[in-house]
Amino acid sequence: MTEAAQGDVARMARAFLVAARAHIGQTRKGKAGIPYINHPAEVAELVAWAGGDVDTVVAAVLHDVVEDSETTVAEIAEAFGPQVARLVEAMTNPPEWEELPKIEMKLRQAQHMGQASAEARMIKIADQTSNLRDIAREPEAWEPMAAERYLEGAGRVVDACRGTSAALEAAFDEAMAIARQRLGGTLA
Repeated sequence: MTEAAQGDVARMARAFLVAARAHIGQTRKGKAGIPYINHPAEVAELVAWAGGDVDTVVAAVLHDVVEDSETTVAEIAEAFGPQVARLVEAMTNPPEWEELPKIEMKLRQAQHMGQASAEARMIKIADQTSNLRDIAREPEAWEPMAAERYLEGAGRVVDACRGTSAALEAAFDEAMAIARQRLGGTLA
């Protein structure tokens, strides 16, 4: 293994360690108790599959760390560099958005992502795809109206990101179709 490749592997491992520590004890929505770290792992895998570079994959692993822990963007920059920090920051909702109704927050995310870099949009499409896959895995964890609003909002966010990665967009569209079908097809 080249020295550069070894450095990339070490950064990736460090990113997973930081994310695992930041999300310790957190689980995904539902009764299954799926560890939260599975989500950033899936997002990173999707970004890598779609051809994301190392910084983008590292940022995908870390994309929820600032929102879900005491870790700051400055700490991300110090540990992983300015490009990773910029991508994580682009994925981080401002604290004042947390009080908004889910659909309003999704509208703001869509507006924000429409101006974001292609790399940030890749991560966001992968993030929304992973979320829809979770809905499809455990649809009973969602109230029908909440699921409908979430799917509508996720569609708007991804629509703002389209033109970034045909592969990720197709994966999102497939996840949306499966989520709708598993929720009973009533959300068309």
